[in-house]
Amino acid sequence: MTLDKCNQKQTYIICGFLGECDSVMRRFFELGLTVGEKVKIVATSLQKKVFLLEIRGYLLSVRASLLAKVVVK
Repeated sequence: MTLDKCNQKQTYIICGFLGECDSVMRRFFELGLTVGEKVKIVATSLQKKVFLLEIRGYLLSVRASLLAKVVVK
């Protein structure tokens, strides 16, 4: 399941990434989205285009198009 399809207020573990292009992988690493990290969806925008995530103790706002490439369990 990808992170953009997940429910709010639940914690997930990142398993991997789709379309592993170097620039995308570097962006994930810069944001702290790495394999094995726990991530929680705190809130979404009304049209679910932007997600507010809690990861590594901080809040992060990410577009849904980027989260469609993050595989979680």
